[in-house]
Amino acid sequence: MTKNINLSEICSGKSYCVLGFDLESSDYAQKLHKMGFVAGTTIELAPIKISDPMVFQIRGSRVALRKNEATQVQVKEL
Repeated sequence: MTKNINLSEICSGKSYCVLGFDLESSDYAQKLHKMGFVAGTTIELAPIKISDPMVFQIRGSRVALRKNEATQVQVKEL
């Protein structure tokens, strides 16, 4: 059984599924939702050698988020 983690804890080379946000009703959660961070969407860490911001591959695009922003997104490993 895989445990749920936040997006800032993911490892490169693995795929994850977006589950939701810590605060679903926050303005930031709504903004991320519009950018494609929808429950059930596959997300991966992009192969880029920087640690903050983190760069993610989601829905054919690359999105950069600061680690403190990524902690708000809940995911599970596929």
